[in-house]
Formats: sequence, structure tokens, C-alpha cells
Amino acid sequence: MLPRTFLLFVVACLALALPFPCPAEDAPIDPARGRELMQKSSRGETLTPDEQTYLDRVKQAIRERTAARTAPGAAPKPIEPNTADWSALIPLTDLTAPYKGEDGGLYGGGHNDPPESLRTAHLQESAKIHPLDATGAPTADGKIGLITIGFSNTSIESEDFKRTADADPQKSPQVVIVNGAIGGRSAVMWAWDGAEVLPAAEQQRLDQEMDVVQMPKGVRKSTGLARDTWPTLAKRIEAAGLTPAQVQAVWLKQVEANPRPFGEFPAHARALQADITAILQIARRHYPNLRVAYLSSRTFGGWSGRISGSPEPYAYESGFGTRWVVQSQLQGDPALNFDPARGEVKAPLILWGPYLWACGNTPRKLDGLTWTLSDVRADQLHPNDAGTKKTTALLLHFFKSNEGTRRWFLKPGETVEAAAHGTSGGR
Repeated sequence: MLPRTFLLFVVACLALALPFPCPAEDAPIDPARGRELMQKSSRGETLTPDEQTYLDRVKQAIRERTAARTAPGAAPKPIEPNTADWSALIPLTDLTAPYKGEDGGLYGGGHNDPPESLRTAHLQESAKIHPLDATGAPTADGKIGLITIGFSNTSIESEDFKRTADADPQKSPQVVIVNGAIGGRSAVMWAWDGAEVLPAAEQQRLDQEMDVVQMPKGVRKSTGLARDTWPTLAKRIEAAGLTPAQVQAVWLKQVEANPRPFGEFPAHARALQADITAILQIARRHYPNLRVAYLSSRTFGGWSGRISGSPEPYAYESGFGTRWVVQSQLQGDPALNFDPARGEVKAPLILWGPYLWACGNTPRKLDGLTWTLSDVRADQLHPNDAGTKKTTALLLHFFKSNEGTRRWFLKPGETVEAAAHGTSGGR
């Protein structure tokens, strides 16, 4: 007698071969309706039975597509980007006409260099960055900790930047770069994880925000920890031979991984602004000698189009949220005060690092930068080696040529002519 499982398999194959009419459930899935139901479900709204059935189909299709892509020998199916979402976008560095009420320039008003007051403050804070011993006291054989904070793309880029910078003969060996960025850890997660040092109202805002975007509040599978970002960063700093007292600069590149539930622009960018502000406040509490934070916004996100991957125009618009953090400190926001002469220090000095966004294949006017399909991995979301090298080149150019950073980033006596490629975000 044939095994029952084999008989069932034969029956299934025969059934599939019969010319049954195609039921409604087998009709092609409408991506627009799928996105609509995903968003409705993420907002906690009740779905009708028909809507829930359709959403279950969408989720099953996503699972099957993911399984097909990850199957051994399976070639990933290209994602068709919606160019209408981004083809007319202009980099902040090139923007001359208002975008949804916002002007251009990294610092606003069409300016890509910091105002004189910020330039002066940066030179003053940079002059205070010295090699420190484990207790934070200046010493000739001490260390300067430069950490990075961000999500998966930031982590990929930080690894290459560290490897390249450490091999650069002009970089000071006393500068210790620590990749603190963590895959899957968006801005709201970093802020929520360290919120115990923030005011009660801010803790409540972050708690609600985590629910809105459905981020995990319990133990996270990848680490086995709850609120794992800051403890993970602390372990990496220790593993690099640094103490918290030696951390003096940070490169921060953050994003809201699921921006749609926050609402259309400017709402999602305002959420990012608030979360970056919280991250910088928390970082200053953990690292008392943290002097300067250099911010970058996301690279181009149009090739993926994933709802959870900060697609365009959200990736582009996140640049305004990053800019508002810088502008808020410039305008004297006490929540971002860095000057002890003006009261309690709540944050490091903040200015732009390299600006990384470019509109896909279209070269930026300022320096010709592009982000093409050849710069991303098969998932069309994360940078591949070519894309990572672009970010590394911009970062290395910034730290070696900026008049503030080169004081401590380079070996004594080293001078570097400004590279032709790269936007420093500051002189």
C-alpha cells in the first residue's frame, strides 16, 4: 500500500491540474489596497472580515516572496521603484525653491556652511578635544573616542569607515572609532531605550510613539535584552579599550524605520527631530566629555520602496528633521544647550557632518554624487560595497578637511587639502 502522504500529494497535484474556475481569492493582489490595509491595521483600527482576509493574503504573499528570495540558488526578484515618489526631489544642498514651505541649504536660507557663530563655537569645542585617560583627564598617551549611532545602514557604513580610517596614515592613532550603530534600531528605539534620564513628559511621548510604529518593547530576539541599544553601545566601547569618559565626538545618522504612521510631512520629520534630540540628550548623560555631534541624514531610499524601509519621499524629507535639530540649538533651545555659561549642559554642540542624499541617478549639482541601483544590495535597501565606499569617502573627507575636526582627527602636523568630492556640511 502506498503511504498516505504520497497519496495526498498525488491528489493535490491532480486537483491543481483540473480546469477549475479561478476564485476571487486568486486574483492579483492590489498593492495600493494592501498598503492601505497595512496602515489601517498598524493604527489599531478594526478591520472588517473581508478586509482581514485580504490583509492575510497580502501577508502570505509577502512571506512567500521572502522565502523565494532566500531559497538556495533563488535569484532575487527586482523591486520596481515608483519614480513618481522621488523624481522631482532636489538635494538640500542644491534646493533653491521652497519644498513644502521649507527653504534649501543645510543650515537654511540656502547656506551649506555653518553660520559664523556656529563655526566659532565648533572651533572652540574642537580645541577642547584631547587625548584623555580612563578617568577623563588629559594625557599625552590618552585616547579620543569617536562613536557612531544609528540603524543598519549606519552600521554597514561605520564598519567600512572605521576600517578605512584606521588604515589611513594621516589619521591619529589616538582616535578610536567605535561602530555603535545597530541593525533594526531606529531613532525612536534609541530614544525610548534611554528615556529614563529624560523628563516624564518626554518618556510618555516616546512610549506612545513606540506603539504608533509598533516597535518592540519587550526582549529583542537579536540580543536577548530589552532596551538593548545603549547597553550594546557600552559593551562595544569597552571592547575598544575606551571608557565613557574618553568618548568626545559622535557621528549620528538616524531614521524612522516606519515613518508613515507618524503622518505626512512635516509630521514624520518632526518625530525624527524630537527623537534625535532625545538621543543627543541621552548620549550627553552617558558620555560627560562628549563635545560635538556631527549629523547626517539618510541616503537615497527610492530603490526599495519598502513601507518599513523609509522609502521616498520620507528618506529625503528626513533631512529636514535632521536640519531642524541643528537649527533648534542655533536658536537657543535650552533642551539642547551645550554651553555651561548659559545653564545646564544638555547636549553636545551639533552641526552637519556630510550630507549623503542624492536623487538616484541624477547627479547633485554641488559635487555630482549619485545613488544608483549599483550602489545597493539585492534587497535594494542597504548599501553594497560600492555604496558604502561613497559614504566612507564623504566621511573621511569631512573629518580630514573640516577645520575643526582635523585638529584632533589627524596626526599632529598633518595637513590635508580639501578633496574635490564631498560635501562637508561645514568649513
